[in-house]
Amino acid sequence: MGDFYESPNHFFIGFFSKKGKNLTETSTFIRIKTNTNQAFMKIVKFILSLLASVGLVWALNTSLMIKGVPAPAFGKLLNPFGGFWNNGESLALLPSDKTFAALKGTVKVTYDDRMVPHVFAENLADAYFVQGYLHAINRLWQMDFITRAAGGGLSEVLGNRILRGTLTTLDVDKLMRRKGILKGAEKTVKDWEKDPETLALINSYCAGANAHISNLDERNYPIEYKIFGVSPPPAWTPLHLALFAKYMAIDLASGESDIAATNARTMLGNDFDFLFPSYFKEQSPIVPAGTPWNFSTATTSSNNSKTNDPLSIPTDLDENSVSMSQIIPFNNDELLRPDPSNGSNNWVVSGAKTLNKKPILCGDPHLGLRLPSIWYEMQIVTPEMNVYGVSLPGLPAIIIGFNENIAWTQTNVGHDVADWYTIKWTDKTKTKYLYDGVEKAVETRIETIKINGEPAIFDTVHYTVWGPVVYENDTMPAANMAYHWLANEVPESSIRVFTLLNKAKNYDEYSEALKNFNVPAQNFAFACKNGDIALKVMGMFPKKAVGQGRFVQDGTLSANAWKGFIPKDQIPQYKNPARGFVSSANQHSTDPSYPYFYNSDGFEPYRGRIVNNFLSKMDSITIDDMKKMQNANYSLMVEEALPNMLKNLDENALSAPEKLVLNSLKTWDYNYDADKAEPIYFEEWYKAFYNNTWDEILKQKGADNIQKPFTWRTVFLLRDDPNNKFFDVKETPNKTENAKDILTAAFKTMVLEIPKIQAEITAKYAKTPTFIWTHYKDTEVPHISMIPGMGRYHLPNGGNARTINSMKKNHGPSWRMIVEMGDTPHAYVAYPGGQSGNPGSPYYTTFLDTWTKGEYYEALFLKKADEQSARIKTIQTFKK
Repeated sequence: MGDFYESPNHFFIGFFSKKGKNLTETSTFIRIKTNTNQAFMKIVKFILSLLASVGLVWALNTSLMIKGVPAPAFGKLLNPFGGFWNNGESLALLPSDKTFAALKGTVKVTYDDRMVPHVFAENLADAYFVQGYLHAINRLWQMDFITRAAGGGLSEVLGNRILRGTLTTLDVDKLMRRKGILKGAEKTVKDWEKDPETLALINSYCAGANAHISNLDERNYPIEYKIFGVSPPPAWTPLHLALFAKYMAIDLASGESDIAATNARTMLGNDFDFLFPSYFKEQSPIVPAGTPWNFSTATTSSNNSKTNDPLSIPTDLDENSVSMSQIIPFNNDELLRPDPSNGSNNWVVSGAKTLNKKPILCGDPHLGLRLPSIWYEMQIVTPEMNVYGVSLPGLPAIIIGFNENIAWTQTNVGHDVADWYTIKWTDKTKTKYLYDGVEKAVETRIETIKINGEPAIFDTVHYTVWGPVVYENDTMPAANMAYHWLANEVPESSIRVFTLLNKAKNYDEYSEALKNFNVPAQNFAFACKNGDIALKVMGMFPKKAVGQGRFVQDGTLSANAWKGFIPKDQIPQYKNPARGFVSSANQHSTDPSYPYFYNSDGFEPYRGRIVNNFLSKMDSITIDDMKKMQNANYSLMVEEALPNMLKNLDENALSAPEKLVLNSLKTWDYNYDADKAEPIYFEEWYKAFYNNTWDEILKQKGADNIQKPFTWRTVFLLRDDPNNKFFDVKETPNKTENAKDILTAAFKTMVLEIPKIQAEITAKYAKTPTFIWTHYKDTEVPHISMIPGMGRYHLPNGGNARTINSMKKNHGPSWRMIVEMGDTPHAYVAYPGGQSGNPGSPYYTTFLDTWTKGEYYEALFLKKADEQSARIKTIQTFKK
């Protein structure tokens, strides 16, 4: 290119000389032409490079749409001064002192060796201010993401992306708005405004969160905001707290099977009551059977009554809009239904049963496993309280924990408090409906849903006396049904309740704190250093007619409304029982003698019985005994199912390889230990047996939306009636099978699946593939936003959903706590995560390996701000 730029006339000389005859002229032409072409190409390359550079700079600083999904601005993400590199943390990073005008006094925060903050404040408002600040600085993305998920705002940050199958973020947002979650949260804020004391504490918490948010710039945004190319909320408000509370209610109090049960009753007719009894007779209820009810009530409708509900829509649904040919009640929103394993274990043993003669309280709430963990561990000390435990980033107070006098922990109650009602429109525009023979106008609300990278959409939701009409598309059977949900109607009281509970010193104050607790209903186990133990099934529970809520109800009649609420002093509860312990594990609250009707198809039939069986036989109990029990992998379901499965198996029909598997099952101890193969054999065998038994339901069109027979019902049907008509295969009309035929065929199916399972394990565990339970179950703790590389996978642990150690693939004990209540409480804890929500922090997964191994940390319970301990690592001061 040098020749070209030095002699621009060479191009013209070469052009006019190309007709020359001698070699010199020809050589000159070739040289000039070659240089000219090279120069031209260099200009082209320069221009293309310039355009590419400009385009690259633009692309790297712009969030692009890739297959309809917003991608991060990679230039910003990779920027060494403000990108993801800036989100790394050093082990030596220590918090600095802070000054905030909103504080009334000085707050001292002591961080221990696990980065658990111990907050010493001169008043509760300052304590909640600092709690809000700590939550925001450690978990802002988590707080934001959860409230967006509840309020129908995911698309604003994630764009309209596919979550699973055909379900998109926009589907989730529409459903949350159409179920009235945002509207309900706005109502909650108005309720709080009527309680100045609670609102002041909420505002203090928000001010603390905003003290961090207001100091953020793009350089130090949490990494997730950089990945999605969005900004944090400009401020944290009471509405965010209300949405967080709704999120917990969605997860723990929105379970219902009205439509699925209605469909099953339609299909099964008189067989429905046989397959779906309202009470599991071998249950060990939370309040022991035979406990007297020391109150009188006008109602006589109890769980002992028939299940058919005279107020529900008729059973001839195959002739109505909810026909068997079009049962898709939730339009692919399976991802949004509460996990059927949502629950927990808790128990308290009295000093009469412990070695040290002190009560011991144990709790492990089972929730979806995510990073960051849903919990944030901390201690809060003010002149009126000294409380330690876990908080929910997004809400003030300690939710599960202990103070110097009491300890408490919760499990989910699970009563059905969400019902569906059919609406009969009186006009084609669906603005009026029939109610007690009179036309009634709907209330309309226009929802604006923002979408990252796309224009916002607007959705009109119709509200009736029952609640919102979630689906109006007539092609869906759930269309024209109103959603009647307790959490959208009653006051949200958890902040006031937990503030009082954190201060409580005895049973009376524990009871006083809980009397206003409404939703989601929880079983609160209690221990006091004075020796008292107790349990309350606490929440607001509708008074229902017999069977009401099991099936879809006729919304044209006000007679189908709830009949008020059960008085709080008549809810199931008991104190200092003669057996020496209280417990709950999501089973029935009571036996059928309880005078009020309640229902749920999600009551757990096994863990509660295992807990009660263990505790009944134990004495001189120690902390180590409780650790072993929380991590117990023993399955009562297998104990009750496997012997009868083996008894009804035709061993003569098995091949030699099949008999090897059989012999392994015969010697199994029923424990779902991580290193055993037998749990895989059993799970695959039982699955094939279940599918073959209930093929008439499972192979029905729309089967996903028909209620399935319970596991316990299947197990006891095999035990009590192996020749029952349901033990057949509909695809073989000329043959009548029994349990032996089905079990033998299922066993062969299971053995044939083994090579496929081994191949799947090998694909996941390429370095060490082993045919063992932990590799089959493959526990993981993914990132809350499912960002690859920010979760932890292939965790080596045992347990399954029906063992005390209720461990599934990504669902299980979200917090384990054991507290011995003496003059000074001694607590042992662990949760699957770490204090920081920053994937670049060494404190992101600090506790995960300890939790995976079923081990514990001893909690550092400080009594004074100047207390000395080798475990104290640093101190941070917040001043006015």
